[in-house]
Amino acid sequence: MHALLSNDWAGLVFAAAVLAMGGLLWLIVRRWWVAAPFGLLALVMAIGSGVHLYRVAEMERLYPAPGTFVEVDGQRIHVLAEGPQNEGPTIVLFGGGHAPGTSMRFIHDALKQDYRSVLIDRPGMGWSGPATFPLSTAGEAKQMWDVLDKAGAKGPVMLAGHSFGGLLAANMARLRPERVQSLVVMDATPPDVILYGPRLDELSALSSDPWWNGFFRLFGLDYQKLKGEPELPPAYQELERKIAATMGEADAIQKAYSTRPRAQLAAHSIFRELTPQGMAAVGYETGFFEGELGNMPLYLFAPQNSVGINDVSTFRNAEEREAMRLQRFYAVARERYLDYSENSVRIVAPENSSHNFLYEHPQFTIDVLRQIAAGTYAPEEQATAELASPAQP
Repeated sequence: MHALLSNDWAGLVFAAAVLAMGGLLWLIVRRWWVAAPFGLLALVMAIGSGVHLYRVAEMERLYPAPGTFVEVDGQRIHVLAEGPQNEGPTIVLFGGGHAPGTSMRFIHDALKQDYRSVLIDRPGMGWSGPATFPLSTAGEAKQMWDVLDKAGAKGPVMLAGHSFGGLLAANMARLRPERVQSLVVMDATPPDVILYGPRLDELSALSSDPWWNGFFRLFGLDYQKLKGEPELPPAYQELERKIAATMGEADAIQKAYSTRPRAQLAAHSIFRELTPQGMAAVGYETGFFEGELGNMPLYLFAPQNSVGINDVSTFRNAEEREAMRLQRFYAVARERYLDYSENSVRIVAPENSSHNFLYEHPQFTIDVLRQIAAGTYAPEEQATAELASPAQP
């Protein structure tokens, strides 16, 4: 079903099926009033599907693919590779969630001045074609290496990923450690958080809402509006403004392409890992044990504290003692990435940063990544680098 729903024309298939059911009923009972509702529903579905197809065509006209395409496992994957192919590493960037490459375009545009920088639209996302289901982080890690090979990426690779994209980057590093110059996990999702953490309403919605989002989009409808989604807390609204300001036009592009059913169905499939049952099923393929990455240079880049964590409903509604325990749990789980390599470094994001610090302090983030790529980053220089970075709004 996921494969069918991922096609923009699938709405017409459903409309045709409903019409056929109505026609069959008419042949059986010979009563027009029995078959008429099916014909009317099929007409409404066809009109809605036409609206959706028009929107997709207009979106592709306004925002054409900036990169090239390669085929991996029967999937058409979009890749944007820019910058000089010099002696430095090829930098590969992954955003949080199951985001397309546009989520890291602002970092890419800065780093491509000195390094070969690569953005990949994960299956179903951005300009990439529909995914092959089911999706998994471990499976996509292999696919991303195949994409890099077919796109002609040469030399050592610096992998940098944020949040769920950091878990993907770490899985890639484990598969081909000989190709990795360094691994940068930017407040990456720790498997322990999913396996042993509290049941977060926000994570449950991530794994359930996308299916309905994708289905209703086929008929030009917005499921979130139909559902009556509550207003975001002020802190989240402010964060969204910061992200939009940092990303610029890429923010509008990402939001437009995220409405495609293929993107929503891909997210629904892979976000099943964000449940205890889902992570347990793929734990060995996706998780890590201490020292597994050997002596690979690993940089854990994240806030020191848990700023913004109280905006999650589970924390807001918890008693004070339990809220403190939850914050300590997340703070400890975040640091587990340091145990995966014997050559790990902790980089602290600017004071009062949130999980999305790279959008709140883009220049600081870019400067740190540039230093890691050049092999010049030193922990003792971090305080100086932070003072030297211009203040961000």
